[in-house]
Amino acid sequence: MQTKVIQSGNEVVAHIYDLNVVDAKSFPTPHEFPMQFGVGYCPQEWTSPAHIHKPVTRQVEGTAEFIFLLSGQLDVVFFDQQELEIGRETLSAQMALLQMTGGHELTFAAGTRYFEIKQGPYSGFENDKYRIFPKSCLPPS
Repeated sequence: MQTKVIQSGNEVVAHIYDLNVVDAKSFPTPHEFPMQFGVGYCPQEWTSPAHIHKPVTRQVEGTAEFIFLLSGQLDVVFFDQQELEIGRETLSAQMALLQMTGGHELTFAAGTRYFEIKQGPYSGFENDKYRIFPKSCLPPS
């Protein structure tokens, strides 16, 4: 599996995963990330031993977001916390985005199928996010 890291200075803003080639079990997210992502390939039958997740209290600041493309295309413009554009990426089928901080603009091609996971509960647009009017810090194309 390939992982691309989107950064603003030393801060990791997002990871992009290409899941078209997965040949092992892996958790590519560092332990301190607010959302953990794992992926795996089982060349033979494997059983995860029976277990229960403990009711651990965690304090998380911000909202991490995970988007997985089943089919189609997604164009992403990334912004840092200062609302500056820091990069652009295009995702296709079997690719995923895990964003921990900053912002983004998402453009889904017609017919794209995806699923999205965010931390909850959702408090409504007015409480959870705000619109920005981007300022580019990238050189002109």
